[in-house]
Amino acid sequence: MERKTIVTLFILFCAGCSYYSVSGALPGHIKSCAVPLFENETVEVDIVEDITAEVVDAVINDGNMKVVGEFQSDAVVRGTIVDIIDGPATYSKDEKAELFKISVYADVQFFDQKKNRVIWEENNIEGWANYDAADPSAREEGIAEALEMLAKEIIDKTVSGW
Repeated sequence: MERKTIVTLFILFCAGCSYYSVSGALPGHIKSCAVPLFENETVEVDIVEDITAEVVDAVINDGNMKVVGEFQSDAVVRGTIVDIIDGPATYSKDEKAELFKISVYADVQFFDQKKNRVIWEENNIEGWANYDAADPSAREEGIAEALEMLAKEIIDKTVSGW
């Protein structure tokens, strides 16, 4: 009797999992993507070039779409860097900042040019990184890491829908 129960539970478990799909949220007709230069609402210099390059790299590395010009593409990723916030992340015993956290926020849209509709749109997607408060050059490295994280978030949302 115990064996029947285990087999029954196993069958029910498998039946419940049969509706789960591992396929992505990227529509099948979208094979190419354009990534025009992001816009910038911050005072940070060169950040739009950097985030645009990171998103292009993320699309290429993901491999689900090829990057082409906007007029030849099936879809377009458009974005605006809306905010960059620096703040202390950790403190020493004498209450001096040891690490800073930098957060980069973007409003992003993924637009299906074939069907002329927005597939997804989200405001304030965040990429962040910590950097050494004592090293003046570390902030640039922190921004680079935050932009890389932001680009991965954008592409993950684009190809998987989560």
